[in-house]
Amino acid sequence: MKKFLKIAPFSKHLGIEILEAVEGVARLKMPYQHELTNPADNLHGGAIATVADSAMAVAIGSILGAPARHFTVKLEIKYKAAVTDGVIIAKAKVTRRKQRLFLGEAVVTNGDDQVIATATGTFMVRDHPAEYEKTKDKVVKN
Repeated sequence: MKKFLKIAPFSKHLGIEILEAVEGVARLKMPYQHELTNPADNLHGGAIATVADSAMAVAIGSILGAPARHFTVKLEIKYKAAVTDGVIIAKAKVTRRKQRLFLGEAVVTNGDDQVIATATGTFMVRDHPAEYEKTKDKVVKN
């Protein structure tokens, strides 16, 4: 059964779309928009962080299902290049699961597949329903 996932209102406001979300892996897309730039006309780091964070959250959501029952408790991002046009793609996966915590990683690239940023995150599940117990072994392995 395919689980219904939807993007959060803030991410939707930024134009983020889910391209893929299955079994702990997600791919999201966000267009460059002038309204999301810094004074140098580069895509703002906060917008890039949002797409990375959202991709990891959607990857986790592909395991837990809707509605979202998890939230970010730690996010680390490393910026590699500026974005001045086009779209960015965030590819994320769940890397580890411990009790009510998920760890994830994301790689953000531009339209030329150049790495723009890398991110890691820690997410906490806010409830503990019986269905959650059934999913705890579903983690993507390298």
